[in-house]
Amino acid sequence: MSEIVLTDDDLSRLERRLGPNVRRMGPWVSDGIFGYCSVRLATVEKAVEALDDGTLRDLLQQLKDTPERTSPFVELLQRSGGPLVEKIVAANQQGFQMQAAAGGY
Repeated sequence: MSEIVLTDDDLSRLERRLGPNVRRMGPWVSDGIFGYCSVRLATVEKAVEALDDGTLRDLLQQLKDTPERTSPFVELLQRSGGPLVEKIVAANQQGFQMQAAAGGY
């Protein structure tokens, strides 16, 4: 499963620009010292599909083609703004609910 890692610093910068919803794009993972948000690439793909925007599809392809995904993902969010964040949050919640119903959580 491909994931995008956003540190707390990344999230804080995005939160100032795009609002607190950015913290709901994926689960928070922490070892007590270091914490990060893990956003599934499949969730981002669903969100971009839902928005049906050619530019976002092109940026998504660039994101998928690079091994370091955090910076391109941050750029994608900054260029697309709140609507993409909302779709990612919705797709994440839908995936969580499906896994919970299947006993995965």
